[in-house]
Amino acid sequence: MIFKQLAHLPIIFKVDENILDQIGAILRQHNLSFGSILVLSGSSFSEQISQRLIANFDKRECKHEVVQNNSTQEVQRLRNIIQSHRFDLLIAVGGGKVLDTVKRLSLLTSINHLSIPTIISNDGLISPIAVLTNEQGKTESLPATMPMGVIIDLDVVNRAPIKFMRAAAGDILSNISATHDWVIANKKQREPINDIAYELSRSSASGLINFSDTNFQNKAFIRQIIYGQVNSGLAMSLAGTSRPCSGSEHLLSHAIDHLGYSEDLLHGIQVGTLSLFCLFLQKKLKKVHLEYAKKTDIPLLPNDLNAKIENQLSEIFELGKSIRVGRYTILDEISNEEFLDEYEKYRSHISSTI
Repeated sequence: MIFKQLAHLPIIFKVDENILDQIGAILRQHNLSFGSILVLSGSSFSEQISQRLIANFDKRECKHEVVQNNSTQEVQRLRNIIQSHRFDLLIAVGGGKVLDTVKRLSLLTSINHLSIPTIISNDGLISPIAVLTNEQGKTESLPATMPMGVIIDLDVVNRAPIKFMRAAAGDILSNISATHDWVIANKKQREPINDIAYELSRSSASGLINFSDTNFQNKAFIRQIIYGQVNSGLAMSLAGTSRPCSGSEHLLSHAIDHLGYSEDLLHGIQVGTLSLFCLFLQKKLKKVHLEYAKKTDIPLLPNDLNAKIENQLSEIFELGKSIRVGRYTILDEISNEEFLDEYEKYRSHISSTI
């Protein structure tokens, strides 16, 4: 049975140094005990962390399984394994693919799960959405269960390549353009705004963008990135939709992915760049947004992500508008010609500010 959490929000949230070996004690502090645990991880660094984690538990009660990929087929394979045993807790150890897979498994098997990220790169950390690859090789955003708890060891996540933390820092920019899109939709009476989710999303972004020491060597800044991503996930859960953190920038990003122009770009870096342009479209771009992007090494122009993008702007625009029918954004307020014209103005604006 799924543990009855208030609004399905996590009941455990710990961010600290050297806490990986305290997992068992943390569960006991919350009066939680489990008879049979399945730890799921990737096949490299996260598997090493898993073995260290398993030492916290009685090995007779703790099994391990490697998540090969984040496909719907892999979810079904793991679901079959879970259903053939009597596990009462799933523990996800790894990056976004592992966490998303386990979030989806938790929903399908009605078993609680605990997330232990080894990489922080976007707001999918605790969101009730799992991004999986379907049988056609396309990505899908599917319903999932938020984790019962999230435990983040700073010593572990700081061992990941810095590009992942950069992506997490860039991803937070999408909260700003997404919430502006939400207001646009609300004014058109397309959908209501959940005030708490709106403010949680905005404050997550504001806390990072205005942070005094934007430096990836600064542990206080790393903590702020983590808090921002967790709060973004909570905002989506409260809203019951990804709307607080996903707007026009994500629609354009999905179009770029679909057309094959991502070329292994990290999602957070891509939507961070696109968010700057969407803020320009919304007449909401501020100097502080550009300064933050420069400090975190987020490209200012979509063309800097992939040189092919500028030649396919019309196709990206039209596809972006059609990807999620019903999600009203600034893209619905302009024509294809206006989009192209605004992009030229944006490029000139960026050139004049560099």
